[in-house]
Amino acid sequence: FFALFVGKFGSQAYLDQLNQLQPGMGLMLLVQVWVPRLQAASPSRLEAKTQMVGLTKLLCETPALLADANGRQIWSQILACAVKIVCSSGSYLNSLSVQENDDDAEIGYDATFSVLHFATRPAKDPFAEVQDAGASLVQSVGRLCASHPGQITPMIAQGLSPDPKLSAGFDGLCQKAGVQLS
Repeated sequence: FFALFVGKFGSQAYLDQLNQLQPGMGLMLLVQVWVPRLQAASPSRLEAKTQMVGLTKLLCETPALLADANGRQIWSQILACAVKIVCSSGSYLNSLSVQENDDDAEIGYDATFSVLHFATRPAKDPFAEVQDAGASLVQSVGRLCASHPGQITPMIAQGLSPDPKLSAGFDGLCQKAGVQLS
């Protein structure tokens, strides 16, 4: 839900709404609930795309994360989560389009439970305008690097250095999208 809200209304609206309830609640939920949930289990298909759009907006449209050392640490964790989602094989962000359905209709009968396969609603993509969530991430980070020269690249290295697969995956995304980070 948080990713959908951030994707539709922006990261500042997310922080403002939660901080009205209790000061610091937006970052607290981000650090203690949202990021750990994504680190534990990667989302797939449409949820992965929604998470990517929300995380990209948090990374690139939240100046509060760049203000202090704690915010930069959180920024690095968010980037690592986003890259993990894009690079995970279960997300299908790299290989299949969102509209493709991976459920095959089985012909047969099972007396215990039968799913009404053709009676379900197809999932709607809330971010149809974003064709490639991974490319959108690296392009947005590239623009952020250009607006803050020398400040973002060390945070990228800090967030991705613990896992060489994430670092290689991010470099691959940058090459695929044609983005040079400075």
